[in-house]
Amino acid sequence: MFLKRLRRLPPAAKIVISFATVIFIGSLLLTLPISNLESSETTYFDNLFTAVSMVCVTGLFTLPVATSFTVFGQIVCIVLMQIGGIGLMTILATFIMRIGRKMRFSDTIAVKEALNRDELGDFKTYLASIIKYTAIIEGTGMLLLALRFVPEFGFASGLFVSLFLAVSAFCNAGFDNLGAYSLQEYVQDPLINLVITTLIILGGIGFSVWFDVTHNIQSIIKNKCKSGWKRSYRMLKIHTRLAINMTLGLIVIGTLVFLVVEWNNPNSIGNFTFGEKVLASFFQTVTMRTAGFATLDYELIKPFSLFFFIGTMFIGGSPGGAAGGIKTTTFALVALLVISEIKGQKHVNYSHHTIPIEIIRRAIVIVATFSLFLIAGVSVLMLVEDQPFLYLLFEAVSALATVGVSVNLTPELSHISQVVLMILMFIGRIGPITILLSLSRKSKKTKDQLYAKTTILIG
Repeated sequence: MFLKRLRRLPPAAKIVISFATVIFIGSLLLTLPISNLESSETTYFDNLFTAVSMVCVTGLFTLPVATSFTVFGQIVCIVLMQIGGIGLMTILATFIMRIGRKMRFSDTIAVKEALNRDELGDFKTYLASIIKYTAIIEGTGMLLLALRFVPEFGFASGLFVSLFLAVSAFCNAGFDNLGAYSLQEYVQDPLINLVITTLIILGGIGFSVWFDVTHNIQSIIKNKCKSGWKRSYRMLKIHTRLAINMTLGLIVIGTLVFLVVEWNNPNSIGNFTFGEKVLASFFQTVTMRTAGFATLDYELIKPFSLFFFIGTMFIGGSPGGAAGGIKTTTFALVALLVISEIKGQKHVNYSHHTIPIEIIRRAIVIVATFSLFLIAGVSVLMLVEDQPFLYLLFEAVSALATVGVSVNLTPELSHISQVVLMILMFIGRIGPITILLSLSRKSKKTKDQLYAKTTILIG
């Protein structure tokens, strides 16, 4: 009876239930004695918060992983982050197809929604490619990180730390099993910084971008195309080009802004060499958009840097990946709409293409609903906590955008505030619109109504 009702649910509700189920099971597994160190001080609430943060690939925690969980518990953490990054429905769909069973059409739609994909064609190959690329990228990242951690921790422990960080970085989860201070000890280490940031970018750029770029490269090699990189770049889909342009633009601008603002700050990068300053600025910019790792103490950076990074966290990564935020392409479409209005243009255009009004409307709705949830969350935090507004806003955006960076505030918050952060993390990972659709009960009799036009003054 329950399974029949579950199958009848709309795709949005299935996505919500799948994530909620994994979170609940994960919290129970993390509460088992085999998962906890003898010195662990975790309660079920702490484990629930950790499970929510890991499945929602955020990175916020009430107690550090390294001082709380055994190897078994940390393996559970890896599984939760992997499920959160790729998505439970993606994994189940791939498994079902591997054993030769056909998915129901409604389930296929649910997976399509979870992946933020606009087409159903060649779905089996698409899902298999996601699993394959994930394994290759995380495996490569683990081996590169092992070059640093195996000599430091020994073969077995070094490999495990490398695996944990590779999965966490690629899934944009932001968790580590090194201690309570993330990667601050490695702020000047080029290998750790560059491998982690590469994994973060690849995990946050979106699956569709991977495949489009890969397909383009394969076509160039196969046809021995010698037309130059500019023409090859134009062969990419419009979405791919927009996602890449926005990602590169935000990284370059963010790195330069942080570099300039923090240049003489002795508490952050003021005492670093030029190369170390650039490396640290680059790392903070990448991780602040979606990942949650830190090589600096964010309590010690300047307020402007925190405020600027609130904006980049709000934007987040690209659709169809493990990143959070409103997404780069959503932000770009709203910006293009504003530009077209300023120019007095009727249509929104990009790269000699006109964007359908339905997509523009959806982008505006995403920004609006995201903002409303953020305002609601920050309002509750302000009522409950006696902390600086900037810190509360930073923590709330970090949760809703599933970034996971913190000004060391989350562990000090009350349970009410931590519940608010859990709700924000869940909404941010599933998506505000998906949450609203899962709660809606649209009647079959509901029809679009068209009445006489009227004028309302705005602005």
